[in-house]
Amino acid sequence: RETQPTKLPEVQKMLIFGFNFPGRGNPTVEDIEGMKPLMQLVFHVTDKLRRFKLSKEAKYKAEKNRQRIEEAFLKATLQVRAEVAQAKREERKRQERERMLETDDPDKQRKWEEREQRRNIKKRAPKMKQLRA
Repeated sequence: RETQPTKLPEVQKMLIFGFNFPGRGNPTVEDIEGMKPLMQLVFHVTDKLRRFKLSKEAKYKAEKNRQRIEEAFLKATLQVRAEVAQAKREERKRQERERMLETDDPDKQRKWEEREQRRNIKKRAPKMKQLRA
């Protein structure tokens, strides 16, 4: 069963350069030599990025964007987590009910049924606040 991740994936610093080589997949030596300035550009950009520092405003803006994305991700996964938790609760209740029905002691079964009924009544009762006078 596929499960959706509940945490954001670990972020890796990455820069991708994509080049289209001429020659439809079979570049000649001249084509590769023509790409040499682009390869030099790649190394130049990576060297510049190592020394690049963001301003305080840019750091703040980036952090704000990260938080916004994380909140959106958590909202999206909230539904999935709630469904999983509900399924676990139902499974536990079902196992407890089966265990009680398998016992041979009718007195224990009756007490369990009464307890279960009290819980259900309490759950259905309207919620009221108690005020002290």
